This record gives sequence, structure tokens and C-alpha cells, in this order.
Amino acid sequence: MKKKNRISSKDVAREAGVSQATVSYVLNNVEHVKIRPETRQAVLDAVKKLNYCPSHIARGMKLNRSMSVGVITDRSVTNYNFMKTLEGIKDGLSRYNYTINLIFSKQEENFDAELMDYYNANRLDGFIFAFAMLEDRTHDVLRTNGVPYVIIDSYASGRGGHEVVTDHLSHLPELFALFKKKGAEKMAYVGPQVRHRADPRPLAFKEAVELYGQQDYGCHFCPFNDDQIRNMIQNLLRSPNRPEGIIAGTPRFGFHTLKTAAELGLKVPGDLLVASLGTSAFHGLCNPGMTAVELPLYDMGVTGADVLVGLMNEKHMEGIITLPSELVLRESL
Repeated sequence: MKKKNRISSKDVAREAGVSQATVSYVLNNVEHVKIRPETRQAVLDAVKKLNYCPSHIARGMKLNRSMSVGVITDRSVTNYNFMKTLEGIKDGLSRYNYTINLIFSKQEENFDAELMDYYNANRLDGFIFAFAMLEDRTHDVLRTNGVPYVIIDSYASGRGGHEVVTDHLSHLPELFALFKKKGAEKMAYVGPQVRHRADPRPLAFKEAVELYGQQDYGCHFCPFNDDQIRNMIQNLLRSPNRPEGIIAGTPRFGFHTLKTAAELGLKVPGDLLVASLGTSAFHGLCNPGMTAVELPLYDMGVTGADVLVGLMNEKHMEGIITLPSELVLRESL
């Protein structure tokens, strides 16, 4: 069998007409070394032409690192929010020649010890918690032991540390103004039960209700179970004194609201107005289309990767980074 010739950084340097050191500076994003834009582009073009893949193992041995990061979630791989964020994390880390390992959090008693084993054995250099439930004890263990980690979520946990979040709740006053303009005075919130941390969504809902003088028809919670969500919303909409507008804490609760309204013969818009907090690939495909506050999921992943790499390189990084979300108006409101 013919031995496959491996492309090296020397080949890239020859193709780009630069030194091997310049190739290293460009591919490793070395700071404080000035590289002309045309030189950088020549190196990147040579990398693409030759299909060059840097050796993560060799680089890791040189830096005494694994060149791999653990991405922790308790979401399914079919979850749109997680997968879009993971895409950003992957692309962000690849710029620094890092790979990712997925870890699905079950929050078992030995979970903290498992993470520390990964870190102390030099198998992982840091962690990103992407829409994952982070127990207080896990937070304390990682922080006490100086383990680099970043949390990516729609809102801040309030624990401190390094987090990438969004401003999506800042759109609620604008949303409520639209509900009021279209005649919805009786407002309700439906959303998931959240354990172990304060959920700011119900409070933001109540503040917006008070701001516009609308009637508060309560915050209604249940687990992330389709049957329980459907039953809760059915009971709410079957009430003789039902709400005229509903804010759904997640897309799933929003979709169940649209479906239940249709089953009960309620027109949306018309008899009921609905808006959702969060991002879904199906907001524009359902009927009617769902008005929603969309999260910058991909950018959250890229930013989380940048923050983690900075921490692993012992740089001072901003604690809470808040990215802008977008209110997208569709037919449900």
C-alpha cells in the first residue's frame, strides 16, 4: 500500500512564499506579531489549497495541553438552540486549533469528580456549559480549583463567573406595547419550571404588565413534557375569563399555545395574540407564523469560545457579556 504523504507547515510556507514561522504565527493567532493582511491571506489560501490540517497532538504536547474543550449540555442533540450554539462554539474554537468533546450532563453525584478528572489528567483544557443546568456545587468546585469555564445561556445565572447571555427580556416592554395596541389587555405567561436558579422571565413579565396597565392573568408553569404543557394551556384557554394575550417562555410552549388555540376554535390573531421568547427554525413555518424574540445563538457560541480561550491563556476576560437579540414580528401578533 502506498504511504500517504502528509502535508506539513513547511509545504504551506513554500506554497505561500513565506517562512515556516509566519505560517505558525497566522495559524495560531499569535498576538503582538504584525502580519500584513495580504500575507495572512496567502497563508490561509495555501492551507485551503493543500488541505493542510495542523497536528493538534503535536501542538498540545508543545504547550502541555490537550487542545480539546469539553462542551457540556443537558439538551438533546436534536435541540435547535443547542446545535446552533454548538456550531458557533466549534467554529470559534477551530480558529485556535481546539477541538470539542461533548459531555451530556446528568448531574449525578460523581459529575464534579468526573470533570476534575478530565481536567487534571490533561484530557480537557476547559469547559463550556451550553444551556446546561449548572449546580451550585459544580460551580464551586470548578471555581475553587481554578478550572477555566464559561456559561452560555439566555440569561445570567447570578452566580458571577464568566457568562455569555442575551438582552432578550429587554424586548418585553416593546412586545407588551404591541399587545396593548392590538387590544390585548388580559395577559398571561406560560413557561417551564426552572429548578436551582432564579428565572427572570416571570418577573420581567409582571413588570411589563404593570408598565402598560394591563391585567395580569398569572404566570403558569409546568415541566418540559408535551402532555403536561398541552393540558395546562387547554385549562387556561378553556377558562370563561381566558387571557387575550400570551407570552410563551420558550418556543415549545408557544407552539403548544397555537395548536391548542386552533383545537379550541380560537383564531390567532383575533381571539388570541401570542409571542414567544427564544429561537426556533420553525417560527416562520407554523401557521400563523410566531412572533418571537430571537436569540443570536451562533454568535453566543463563537463569543463563548473566545472567552474560554482567553481564560485558558490566563487573560482577564469580561465577566458577563450580553449580546443583542432581535424581535421578529410575524402573524401571531
